[in-house]
Amino acid sequence: MKILIVASNMVHINNFHRPYIERMREDGHQVFIMASGEGADLNVPFEKRFLSLKNLRLISQIKKHIIELKPDVIYLHTTLAAFLVRYALKGTKQRPRVINTVHGYLFGKGFSWLHNSIYLGCEKIVRKQTDKILVMNSEDFQIAQENKLCLEDVQMIDGIGIDFSRCDGLERKANKKPKNLLFVGEISKRKNQLFLVKMMKHLPEYTLTLVGDGSERELIEKYIKKENLEGRVRISGYTKDIKPYLEDADVYVSASRVEGLPFNILEAMRAGVPIVASSIKGHIDLLPKECTCPLEIKAFADKIKEIDYSFREYETEKYTLSSVLEKNIALYYEEKLEKKEKILV
Repeated sequence: MKILIVASNMVHINNFHRPYIERMREDGHQVFIMASGEGADLNVPFEKRFLSLKNLRLISQIKKHIIELKPDVIYLHTTLAAFLVRYALKGTKQRPRVINTVHGYLFGKGFSWLHNSIYLGCEKIVRKQTDKILVMNSEDFQIAQENKLCLEDVQMIDGIGIDFSRCDGLERKANKKPKNLLFVGEISKRKNQLFLVKMMKHLPEYTLTLVGDGSERELIEKYIKKENLEGRVRISGYTKDIKPYLEDADVYVSASRVEGLPFNILEAMRAGVPIVASSIKGHIDLLPKECTCPLEIKAFADKIKEIDYSFREYETEKYTLSSVLEKNIALYYEEKLEKKEKILV
Protein backbone atom coordinates (compact mmCIF):
# COMPACT_ATOMS: atom_id res chain seq x y z
CA MET A 1 0.00 0.00 0.00
CA LYS A 2 0.98 3.65 -0.37
CA ILE A 3 1.68 5.29 2.99
CA LEU A 4 2.12 9.00 3.76
CA ILE A 5 3.81 9.90 7.04
CA VAL A 6 3.44 13.51 8.14
CA ALA A 7 5.22 15.60 10.77
CA SER A 8 6.05 19.28 11.12
CA ASN A 9 9.77 18.81 10.43
CA MET A 10 12.37 16.26 9.40
CA VAL A 11 14.07 16.46 12.79
CA HIS A 12 11.00 14.77 14.32
CA ILE A 13 10.94 12.17 11.54
CA ASN A 14 14.64 11.37 11.86
CA ASN A 15 14.60 11.24 15.66
CA PHE A 16 11.52 9.07 16.11
CA HIS A 17 10.17 7.42 12.97
CA ARG A 18 13.07 6.05 10.89
CA PRO A 19 12.70 2.48 12.24
CA TYR A 20 9.01 2.49 11.23
CA ILE A 21 9.75 3.80 7.75
CA GLU A 22 12.48 1.23 7.20
CA ARG A 23 10.24 -1.58 8.40
CA MET A 24 7.33 -0.53 6.17
CA ARG A 25 9.59 -0.35 3.14
CA GLU A 26 11.07 -3.76 3.94
CA ASP A 27 7.50 -5.09 3.94
CA GLY A 28 7.05 -3.82 0.39
CA HIS A 29 5.03 -0.67 1.04
CA GLN A 30 5.64 2.67 -0.63
CA VAL A 31 6.37 5.22 2.08
CA PHE A 32 6.43 8.96 1.50
CA ILE A 33 7.27 11.74 3.98
CA MET A 34 5.59 15.13 4.19
CA ALA A 35 7.50 17.52 6.44
CA SER A 36 9.57 20.68 6.50
CA GLY A 37 13.25 20.20 5.75
CA GLU A 38 15.80 18.37 3.67
CA GLY A 39 14.96 14.73 2.99
CA ALA A 40 11.18 15.11 2.80
CA ASP A 41 9.50 13.68 -0.31
CA LEU A 42 6.91 16.44 0.00
CA ASN A 43 8.64 19.47 1.51
CA VAL A 44 6.01 21.64 3.17
CA PRO A 45 7.43 24.64 5.08
CA PHE A 46 5.38 24.32 8.27
CA GLU A 47 5.99 27.18 10.71
CA LYS A 48 6.32 26.33 14.37
CA ARG A 49 3.84 29.01 15.49
CA PHE A 50 0.49 27.21 15.39
CA LEU A 51 -1.74 30.15 14.46
CA SER A 52 0.59 31.65 11.86
CA LEU A 53 -1.13 32.92 8.69
CA LYS A 54 1.69 31.33 6.67
CA ASN A 55 0.55 27.93 7.94
CA LEU A 56 -3.02 28.56 6.81
CA ARG A 57 -1.72 29.42 3.35
CA LEU A 58 -0.16 25.95 3.14
CA ILE A 59 -3.53 24.18 3.14
CA SER A 60 -4.03 24.31 -0.64
CA GLN A 61 -0.47 23.08 -1.20
CA ILE A 62 -1.03 20.16 1.18
CA LYS A 63 -4.32 19.25 -0.50
CA LYS A 64 -2.68 19.28 -3.94
CA HIS A 65 0.13 16.99 -2.74
CA ILE A 66 -2.34 14.48 -1.30
CA ILE A 67 -4.58 14.46 -4.39
CA GLU A 68 -1.56 13.84 -6.63
CA LEU A 69 0.01 11.19 -4.39
CA LYS A 70 -3.25 9.31 -3.68
CA PRO A 71 -2.03 7.56 -0.49
CA ASP A 72 -4.02 4.66 0.95
CA VAL A 73 -3.38 5.77 4.51
CA ILE A 74 -1.93 8.82 6.27
CA TYR A 75 -0.15 8.54 9.62
CA LEU A 76 -0.07 11.92 11.35
CA HIS A 77 2.43 13.16 13.94
CA THR A 78 2.89 16.56 15.65
CA THR A 79 -0.01 18.87 16.44
CA LEU A 80 0.48 21.51 13.77
CA ALA A 81 0.99 19.22 10.78
CA ALA A 82 -1.77 16.89 11.92
CA PHE A 83 -4.30 19.71 12.04
CA LEU A 84 -3.37 21.28 8.69
CA VAL A 85 -3.43 17.96 6.81
CA ARG A 86 -6.84 17.01 8.18
CA TYR A 87 -8.20 20.47 7.43
CA ALA A 88 -6.89 20.15 3.87
CA LEU A 89 -8.85 16.88 3.54
CA LYS A 90 -12.19 18.59 4.18
CA GLY A 91 -14.49 18.11 1.22
CA THR A 92 -12.18 15.57 -0.41
CA LYS A 93 -14.01 12.64 -2.01
CA GLN A 94 -12.72 9.16 -1.16
CA ARG A 95 -10.09 10.54 1.18
CA PRO A 96 -7.37 8.22 2.51
CA ARG A 97 -7.65 6.61 5.91
CA VAL A 98 -6.22 8.89 8.60
CA ILE A 99 -4.65 7.78 11.89
CA ASN A 100 -3.48 10.56 14.21
CA THR A 101 -0.77 9.69 16.73
CA VAL A 102 -0.98 12.24 19.54
CA HIS A 103 2.41 12.88 21.12
CA GLY A 104 0.69 15.05 23.72
CA TYR A 105 -2.25 17.39 23.20
CA LEU A 106 -1.10 20.98 23.75
CA PHE A 107 -4.09 21.61 26.01
CA GLY A 108 -5.71 20.09 29.07
CA LYS A 109 -5.43 20.49 32.84
CA GLY A 110 -3.42 23.51 33.93
CA PHE A 111 -4.16 25.64 30.85
CA SER A 112 -6.52 28.60 30.64
CA TRP A 113 -10.09 28.26 29.42
CA LEU A 114 -9.27 30.34 26.34
CA HIS A 115 -6.19 28.27 25.46
CA ASN A 116 -8.10 25.01 25.82
CA SER A 117 -11.05 26.37 23.82
CA ILE A 118 -8.81 27.29 20.87
CA TYR A 119 -6.77 24.08 20.72
CA LEU A 120 -9.63 21.71 21.52
CA GLY A 121 -11.79 23.63 19.05
CA CYS A 122 -9.23 22.97 16.30
CA GLU A 123 -9.36 19.24 17.03
CA LYS A 124 -13.17 19.28 16.89
CA ILE A 125 -13.08 21.02 13.51
CA VAL A 126 -11.16 18.10 11.96
CA ARG A 127 -12.62 15.14 13.86
CA LYS A 128 -14.59 13.96 10.80
CA GLN A 129 -11.28 13.72 8.95
CA THR A 130 -9.81 11.55 11.71
CA ASP A 131 -10.53 7.83 11.58
CA LYS A 132 -8.53 6.70 14.59
CA ILE A 133 -6.48 8.28 17.37
CA LEU A 134 -3.49 6.78 19.18
CA VAL A 135 -2.54 8.44 22.47
CA MET A 136 0.26 7.97 24.98
CA ASN A 137 -1.20 9.03 28.32
CA SER A 138 -4.44 8.71 30.24
CA GLU A 139 -5.46 12.39 30.18
CA ASP A 140 -5.19 12.57 26.39
CA PHE A 141 -7.15 9.33 26.17
CA GLN A 142 -9.94 10.86 28.24
CA ILE A 143 -9.91 14.10 26.21
CA ALA A 144 -10.15 12.28 22.87
CA GLN A 145 -12.87 9.92 24.07
CA GLU A 146 -15.08 12.45 25.87
CA ASN A 147 -14.95 14.92 22.97
CA LYS A 148 -15.34 12.22 20.29
CA LEU A 149 -12.35 13.50 18.35
CA CYS A 150 -12.38 10.69 15.78
CA LEU A 151 -14.87 8.58 13.82
CA GLU A 152 -13.86 5.24 15.33
CA ASP A 153 -12.01 4.53 18.56
CA VAL A 154 -9.15 5.90 20.63
CA GLN A 155 -6.33 3.56 21.64
CA MET A 156 -3.51 3.85 24.16
CA ILE A 157 -0.01 2.90 23.02
CA ASP A 158 3.25 2.73 24.98
CA GLY A 159 4.79 5.51 22.93
CA ILE A 160 6.65 4.94 19.69
CA GLY A 161 9.59 3.15 21.26
CA ILE A 162 12.92 4.31 22.59
CA ASP A 163 16.48 3.06 22.06
CA PHE A 164 18.03 3.15 25.52
CA SER A 165 21.60 2.51 24.33
CA ARG A 166 22.72 6.05 25.15
CA CYS A 167 21.76 5.66 28.81
CA ASP A 168 22.48 1.96 29.46
CA GLY A 169 25.61 0.79 31.30
CA LEU A 170 26.06 3.94 33.36
CA GLU A 171 28.22 4.17 36.47
CA ARG A 172 26.49 6.80 38.56
CA LYS A 173 28.52 8.85 41.01
CA ALA A 174 27.23 9.27 44.53
CA ASN A 175 27.73 11.28 47.71
CA LYS A 176 28.88 14.44 45.95
CA LYS A 177 28.65 18.02 47.13
CA PRO A 178 27.12 20.14 45.80
CA LYS A 179 24.39 17.88 44.49
CA ASN A 180 23.66 18.27 40.80
CA LEU A 181 20.23 18.63 39.21
CA LEU A 182 19.85 17.76 35.53
CA PHE A 183 17.39 18.41 32.73
CA VAL A 184 17.83 17.34 29.09
CA GLY A 185 15.64 18.79 26.34
CA GLU A 186 14.80 21.66 24.05
CA ILE A 187 14.97 24.99 25.86
CA SER A 188 11.47 26.34 25.40
CA LYS A 189 8.45 27.77 27.20
CA ARG A 190 6.77 24.37 27.08
CA LYS A 191 9.73 22.68 28.79
CA ASN A 192 9.75 25.55 31.31
CA GLN A 193 13.46 25.57 32.23
CA LEU A 194 13.13 29.14 33.57
CA PHE A 195 11.08 27.69 36.46
CA LEU A 196 14.02 25.42 37.37
CA VAL A 197 16.50 28.29 37.24
CA LYS A 198 14.30 30.48 39.46
CA MET A 199 13.98 27.57 41.89
CA MET A 200 17.76 27.58 42.45
CA LYS A 201 17.35 30.54 44.83
CA HIS A 202 15.77 28.04 47.24
CA LEU A 203 18.53 25.46 46.73
CA PRO A 204 21.85 27.18 47.55
CA GLU A 205 23.66 23.84 48.00
CA TYR A 206 22.74 22.51 44.54
CA THR A 207 23.89 23.02 40.97
CA LEU A 208 21.73 22.74 37.83
CA THR A 209 22.79 21.55 34.38
CA LEU A 210 20.52 22.19 31.39
CA VAL A 211 21.47 20.08 28.38
CA GLY A 212 19.91 21.41 25.21
CA ASP A 213 19.31 24.45 23.07
CA GLY A 214 16.28 26.38 21.87
CA SER A 215 14.30 29.59 21.59
CA GLU A 216 14.37 30.43 25.32
CA ARG A 217 18.13 29.99 25.82
CA GLU A 218 19.06 33.67 25.52
CA LEU A 219 16.30 34.72 27.93
CA ILE A 220 17.43 32.17 30.51
CA GLU A 221 21.10 33.10 30.13
CA LYS A 222 20.21 36.75 30.82
CA TYR A 223 18.28 35.71 33.94
CA ILE A 224 21.22 33.59 35.15
CA LYS A 225 23.56 36.55 34.78
CA LYS A 226 21.13 39.00 36.36
CA GLU A 227 20.67 36.79 39.45
CA ASN A 228 24.40 35.92 39.73
CA LEU A 229 23.75 32.21 39.23
CA GLU A 230 26.63 31.58 36.77
CA GLY A 231 28.51 29.43 39.27
CA ARG A 232 25.56 27.14 39.96
CA VAL A 233 23.58 26.99 36.70
CA ARG A 234 25.05 26.06 33.32
CA ILE A 235 23.60 25.47 29.87
CA SER A 236 25.73 22.94 28.02
CA GLY A 237 24.01 23.06 24.62
CA TYR A 238 22.74 20.18 22.51
CA THR A 239 24.52 16.82 22.53
CA LYS A 240 23.63 13.22 21.71
CA ASP A 241 26.02 11.91 24.35
CA ILE A 242 24.07 12.30 27.59
CA LYS A 243 25.78 9.46 29.50
CA PRO A 244 28.27 11.73 31.35
CA TYR A 245 25.43 14.00 32.44
CA LEU A 246 23.25 11.16 33.71
CA GLU A 247 26.22 9.65 35.55
CA ASP A 248 26.87 12.96 37.30
CA ALA A 249 23.22 13.69 38.15
CA ASP A 250 21.92 13.32 41.68
CA VAL A 251 18.36 14.27 40.70
CA TYR A 252 16.66 14.54 37.33
CA VAL A 253 14.20 17.43 37.30
CA SER A 254 11.50 18.48 34.85
CA ALA A 255 9.12 21.42 35.16
CA SER A 256 7.53 20.80 31.77
CA ARG A 257 4.02 22.23 31.28
CA VAL A 258 2.73 19.53 28.92
CA GLU A 259 4.00 16.16 27.69
CA GLY A 260 2.92 13.08 25.82
CA LEU A 261 5.28 10.30 26.92
CA PRO A 262 8.61 12.12 27.38
CA PHE A 263 11.79 10.40 26.22
CA ASN A 264 13.95 12.43 28.62
CA ILE A 265 12.06 11.14 31.66
CA LEU A 266 12.22 7.58 30.34
CA GLU A 267 15.98 7.85 29.89
CA ALA A 268 16.42 9.15 33.44
CA MET A 269 14.25 6.27 34.66
CA ARG A 270 16.37 3.78 32.72
CA ALA A 271 19.52 5.23 34.31
CA GLY A 272 18.00 4.86 37.79
CA VAL A 273 18.30 8.56 38.64
CA PRO A 274 15.92 9.89 41.33
CA ILE A 275 13.34 12.13 39.64
CA VAL A 276 11.23 15.12 40.62
CA ALA A 277 8.87 16.22 37.86
CA SER A 278 5.81 18.40 37.43
CA SER A 279 2.54 16.59 38.10
CA ILE A 280 1.26 16.81 34.53
CA LYS A 281 0.03 14.28 31.98
CA GLY A 282 2.87 12.21 30.63
CA HIS A 283 4.77 12.46 33.90
CA ILE A 284 2.06 11.05 36.15
CA ASP A 285 1.56 8.12 33.76
CA LEU A 286 5.23 7.14 34.04
CA LEU A 287 6.30 8.02 37.57
CA PRO A 288 5.30 7.00 41.11
CA LYS A 289 3.27 9.68 42.86
CA GLU A 290 6.13 10.56 45.19
CA CYS A 291 8.21 11.67 42.20
CA THR A 292 5.78 14.36 41.01
CA CYS A 293 5.01 17.82 42.33
CA PRO A 294 2.79 20.80 41.39
CA LEU A 295 4.49 23.69 39.58
CA GLU A 296 5.05 25.82 42.67
CA ILE A 297 8.68 26.85 43.15
CA LYS A 298 9.10 26.38 46.91
CA ALA A 299 7.16 23.10 46.97
CA PHE A 300 9.28 21.80 44.10
CA ALA A 301 12.50 22.78 45.90
CA ASP A 302 11.32 21.17 49.14
CA LYS A 303 10.50 17.97 47.25
CA ILE A 304 14.05 17.82 45.90
CA LYS A 305 15.51 18.21 49.40
CA GLU A 306 13.35 15.38 50.77
CA ILE A 307 13.93 12.63 48.20
CA ASP A 308 16.06 9.52 48.57
CA TYR A 309 19.18 9.98 46.45
CA SER A 310 19.98 6.29 46.06
CA PHE A 311 19.61 4.32 42.81
CA ARG A 312 15.97 3.88 41.80
CA GLU A 313 14.37 1.07 39.82
CA TYR A 314 11.61 2.00 37.39
CA GLU A 315 9.64 -0.01 34.82
CA THR A 316 11.03 0.89 31.38
CA GLU A 317 11.21 -2.33 29.36
CA LYS A 318 7.74 -2.01 27.84
CA TYR A 319 8.72 1.33 26.31
CA THR A 320 11.71 -0.01 24.37
CA LEU A 321 11.73 0.19 20.59
CA SER A 322 11.83 -3.61 20.32
CA SER A 323 8.70 -3.93 22.49
CA VAL A 324 6.68 -1.14 20.90
CA LEU A 325 7.56 -1.18 17.21
CA GLU A 326 6.00 -4.57 16.43
CA LYS A 327 2.78 -3.70 18.26
CA ASN A 328 2.40 -0.39 16.47
CA ILE A 329 3.30 -1.79 13.05
CA ALA A 330 0.72 -4.54 13.55
CA LEU A 331 -1.83 -1.90 14.47
CA TYR A 332 -1.07 0.14 11.34
CA TYR A 333 -1.33 -2.88 9.07
CA GLU A 334 -4.44 -4.22 10.82
CA GLU A 335 -6.21 -0.95 10.16
CA LYS A 336 -5.58 -1.24 6.44
CA LEU A 337 -6.73 -4.86 6.38
CA GLU A 338 -9.96 -3.92 8.17
CA LYS A 339 -10.66 -1.29 5.54
CA LYS A 340 -10.12 -3.79 2.72
CA GLU A 341 -12.47 -6.28 4.35
CA LYS A 342 -15.19 -3.63 4.65
CA ILE A 343 -14.82 -2.78 0.96
CA LEU A 344 -15.04 -6.44 -0.05
CA VAL A 345 -18.24 -6.86 1.96
